[in-house]
Amino acid sequence: MKNIKYIIVSLVILSILWACRRTITYPPEPSITFRNFSVFDSVGPLGNKVLVGALVFSFTDGDGDLGLPELDTILPGDTTNSNLFFTLFHMQQGIMVQANKDEIKTPLNYRIPFIPMRGRDKSMKGEIQVLFFYWDFPWDTIQYSFFVVDRAGHKSNTEQTPILILPGI
Repeated sequence: MKNIKYIIVSLVILSILWACRRTITYPPEPSITFRNFSVFDSVGPLGNKVLVGALVFSFTDGDGDLGLPELDTILPGDTTNSNLFFTLFHMQQGIMVQANKDEIKTPLNYRIPFIPMRGRDKSMKGEIQVLFFYWDFPWDTIQYSFFVVDRAGHKSNTEQTPILILPGI
């Protein structure tokens, strides 16, 4: 009987301590950190070889409003419906220069989808992977800078990949 009382008291104390645990808080502005960029060969839907780049970055957002709700239609390159923005640089005569919009054949703006939050703590933390497909790509040495914007309009810090040398297919 004494052991049962000890177990019950211990469980009550553990429950109280668990309920009073401190939540981690982040600022309302999103923050991003570059993690990795890997390149691999793949096959496209028509059976053609394609070079794929996979960028991984981590994020935090204190008020949990990073993703955008899904829309019926999104036009390619529509920046009003994007929340992840990239700038592409390429090597030209030994220095990195920003690529012109005419040189880039695919949009560099992406949409992080809406992430429903559960519970009272609205802070979010995670990793995002973005894939780039290099179908007919004119450069072999590139670099990206990127940032995110949450639904409240808070812009994150800008991160940058290292200089990337793409292998031929």
